Amino acid sequence: METKEALDQIRQSIKDEKNDIAESQIMQLASEHQDDAGLLLTCASALRTIGDDRDFPAVIEVLMTHIPAVPDAQYEVASGMIGLGCLREADRLLADLEPSDKVRRARAAVDHGLERDNEALAELDAMQETDKIDRVLKVQVLGSLGRHDKAIACAEALLKDQTDYTAGRCYISALVLADRRKDALKFAREQVKTKTADGYALMAYYQWVNNNSTAAGAYSSKALQLSNQHLGALETIGYSFADKGNYWEAKVAVGAINEIEPGNPAVFRILSMCRRAE
Repeated sequence: METKEALDQIRQSIKDEKNDIAESQIMQLASEHQDDAGLLLTCASALRTIGDDRDFPAVIEVLMTHIPAVPDAQYEVASGMIGLGCLREADRLLADLEPSDKVRRARAAVDHGLERDNEALAELDAMQETDKIDRVLKVQVLGSLGRHDKAIACAEALLKDQTDYTAGRCYISALVLADRRKDALKFAREQVKTKTADGYALMAYYQWVNNNSTAAGAYSSKALQLSNQHLGALETIGYSFADKGNYWEAKVAVGAINEIEPGNPAVFRILSMCRRAE
């Protein structure tokens, strides 16, 4: 069977919620391509999606013994590992790579995930050029280090340059982590007044981080009525459904996210919430 055909069958099995069949198909494909790191990453991601924690480590173990010798290929595998939450494996792969901006970005993400925030900050500060994702991560790192004034200042600077959902969410997170929830709510209310998908999605996010899953779901729904592919709103409504025990609806949100951006980390987080509760 051709690889594309096999992958199409796996996707269909997952879509039909035939996870036992999907597991067998995934492991068959992985066993036939043990020297293909990219395909093994795809198989590992599919196992994560169906919640197969038994076979996932075995695929990762095989993958780590078939790492390409080419630095760019190693970086791609490391990036995939980060997306799957395999931070220690990614750390090993990134350690020997030349410190370009993209490598420093990946190292910073790993360091932050492993609670090595001083190291993460050092990697970010050493970058020659930074983009939005780097600035968002820096705000998160500074907040984790308790440097809240600096984190909020960086988030405010980002908001001056970017007025989208990502920048707004970053600002709300910085304020909430600094225990400035009233300021975060004021900002979220201002965004709702714009009556845009981003505005409603930001209020939804604020409500979620303040443990109000009902309001988070309601504002996410408003955002999705305006933009049915809004990833932020889909993520928040997925969390809200899972938190309220509506697991089928949460998995519908997961499916929508995966269609738009396969392998988005929110997919694994929402599914993890569902599995813990089921």
